[in-house]
Amino acid sequence: MGSQHQRKPTARSFVQALRDKYCLDPDEGFGDGGTGFVQIMFATGPRTPRKGDKTGGKAELGHLKTAVLDHSRITHAGIPPAGLAELCPNITDLDLSTNLLSSWREALAVLTVLPKVKSVSFSFNRLHSDVNLIDTWAEPFGQRLEHVMLNGTGASWDVIKALGRHLPHLKELHLCKNDYETIDFDDTVDPAALTKLEILTLSENHIRSWQEVWKLRYLPSLQSLILSGNPLEDLVIADESNKTADDKPPETVSTREGQEQSHETSRDFPGSLTSSEAESQSEDDATDIKVDYSEIQDLVRDVLGNVTRSSLENLKKCVLEEYRSKCTPKDTQTESKDGRPGEITGQTAVDQPDNSRKDTDQSDGSAQTYDQSGTGNQILGQSEGDLLSRPRPDERACMTPFAQLKSLSVSDTSVCSWRDLEALQNFSKLDTLRVQGIPLLQDVSPEDRRQLFIASLPTITKLNGSRVADSEREKAERFFLRHFADKEDQPATYRLLKEKHGELSPVRQVDIRRGFNPWAEVRLVYGGRTVEEATLRTNQTIGKLKDYCAHLVKQHPSRVRLYHVAR
Repeated sequence: MGSQHQRKPTARSFVQALRDKYCLDPDEGFGDGGTGFVQIMFATGPRTPRKGDKTGGKAELGHLKTAVLDHSRITHAGIPPAGLAELCPNITDLDLSTNLLSSWREALAVLTVLPKVKSVSFSFNRLHSDVNLIDTWAEPFGQRLEHVMLNGTGASWDVIKALGRHLPHLKELHLCKNDYETIDFDDTVDPAALTKLEILTLSENHIRSWQEVWKLRYLPSLQSLILSGNPLEDLVIADESNKTADDKPPETVSTREGQEQSHETSRDFPGSLTSSEAESQSEDDATDIKVDYSEIQDLVRDVLGNVTRSSLENLKKCVLEEYRSKCTPKDTQTESKDGRPGEITGQTAVDQPDNSRKDTDQSDGSAQTYDQSGTGNQILGQSEGDLLSRPRPDERACMTPFAQLKSLSVSDTSVCSWRDLEALQNFSKLDTLRVQGIPLLQDVSPEDRRQLFIASLPTITKLNGSRVADSEREKAERFFLRHFADKEDQPATYRLLKEKHGELSPVRQVDIRRGFNPWAEVRLVYGGRTVEEATLRTNQTIGKLKDYCAHLVKQHPSRVRLYHVAR
């Protein structure tokens, strides 16, 4: 049996789906047998391409900026050898979600021929992880791409990092419903990945521990982190500063032998410093110096913030002067046998020629010779390259975890303790928070829960989508104090707020409904005589009462004045 409607193919290419949706098929035409279509023609002039748009005027879909091809059964790219310059070169937003793509080869082929794309969605395409394919892709792709949606793709973190290395302008990344239990990300191993990422969405995964989220703490541009729908059980930020130096390596036999040999050497050469003595002296010098690298960092930030074109030459001078003031050791002299100022050396004090002294200064790992006449200052006054090449502390020790984070969403998680909620105060710039549907305070009304959350989060200015006014915060803090006043398990916030507001008296419960009577007996007096004794409803408006009285005395309501005389 024949059928009037042909069965649609089960799979097709990206180009075919694009043409089927956005291009007019001349074979179908209009008005062929009662299709119900009406052709509308616009009499306008030819489209004038914009400046710099060389292909927009020729391309069949040059006007197309947004292409939505979700649920289109796309299995492959199908890019013609000439590319898409003659079809749709100006697409900036592309939606390919919920299709049948299974290889990153097809996804990258589409991105390669659409260089203007800024936003793309491959969500719910089960793309196989192929890191080598992404890293070895011959042509550039996604050079303008800022927003990527990979929800439900099962993309591994190796793929995410590989994409992050090849997308220099990536700002927003969605990774929901990917069944993540861990976050395999370490920016020390791959520092070039996701450096400009501002928004990261990890909703509805299986992340339970904050230690996994903690791996993202040094993303330099991260401003918004969405973790809703994860079974997170804590929000405690690990404190890496509480490291003790008590664990020292045990003293081995070789160590003791080396120390004995150094003491023998010191007896043979009285003017020399043993390695242990030099070590202790360097420790004393370091203690005297008391270098505060955070101060130097703040100085550089201030200088860079105020620098102009005319003051670039002074930048080096300011930094070097501050560096000398912080890092130059105190004048320490050793007297020689004839009483003259000698030289401080970290090795045997044997007379050396000038050439050998230069070799000693340039040798890597050996101690440098500082002359009391200012050799140390000369070394510190070298070029910027020499200054930057000096060993300096680990930069991460001076960095703040989640330094740029402003917005966080932990709704529908398993957070159930005040300790976790109060830990959010450690985020220096966090001011927006969504925290709905958590076990904490589930037995409290929504209004009271909001007040308790506001009081425990002093830096939050927007909670669950609503702004927090100063007056609301004041009331919330007082409500927090009264709520926990009689409870044994008081959060840490309670003590802080008690120091701020002091001891508050309990709120007295006043029942304004007690003694309320819906009816009142009144005597209406006009001109010195009683007009009527009536029983009136107490919730009646004054206007209706005036109309009633005006009718009794046959006057216009505007001429009636009412006076209440208490009994």
